[in-house]
Amino acid sequence: MLEEIKSLPPLPNSVIKIQELCMNNDTNIDDLSRVIEQDPMLSANILKSVNSPLYGMSKEISSIPQAIMLFGISMIRGFAAASAIKKGMIVDLSPYSINIDDLTRISSLQTALVREWYRNVDKSMLPLLQSCAFLMELGKLAGSLRVMASGNYTFFSNEIQQTTFPDEVEQRYLGMSSYEIAASMFEHWNFEPALIDALKEISNTSTQNPYSQVLAVVVKAVNLHHTFSPEGIKAALEMIEKFGLNKNAFKEAVVTVQAAQK
Repeated sequence: MLEEIKSLPPLPNSVIKIQELCMNNDTNIDDLSRVIEQDPMLSANILKSVNSPLYGMSKEISSIPQAIMLFGISMIRGFAAASAIKKGMIVDLSPYSINIDDLTRISSLQTALVREWYRNVDKSMLPLLQSCAFLMELGKLAGSLRVMASGNYTFFSNEIQQTTFPDEVEQRYLGMSSYEIAASMFEHWNFEPALIDALKEISNTSTQNPYSQVLAVVVKAVNLHHTFSPEGIKAALEMIEKFGLNKNAFKEAVVTVQAAQK
């Protein structure tokens, strides 16, 4: 799996520049806006993402500077990277019995849940949490290609459809979870270590990484197989108890995000 990741094409220059700006503490909205606006397709995809009803914006966001001001530099970086990766890679998620629209919808839900939960717990964690939440399912793109090349398509697909949480199936067929694959992908593209470490530990039920703990809860509640099902919420609350996270704020966030779906 790691050899396939090493062979992934580089990200577009616009996304590389965005990544460089986001890692520079002196970056401002104007600098980032100029880079994004030079790529009309990227600008359109970012505006489409930020105007998702899941984020509860009362008015349409019509400009990149406005989007950055409302969502923050790190979150916009996540939208930009996800857009470029989906465009630059072969996209065939049939081993998971989903398509790219399904993946995008789940990523948006996960990001909305993180946003609603941690805006009432610790806002300082939100920039990295939101970036991770929007990017963490992208490991399934590379995982799907590996499954199809291995000849295990039917076995993998059948087992994935029969499980509630797919990490064990991914480990068996791919040697790592899709979140570890995502971590390796972003390490290949020179993203910051904090994001890579957070993604890498999501499937580790004993992780001490506070970002990984939050993301692990979110993927129990919202994933490709179910969104806010009783079983998923139960598993998420059990994990919250284990990690000592804020349960009441999580429950309130679930209610808010569910209401936004209607």
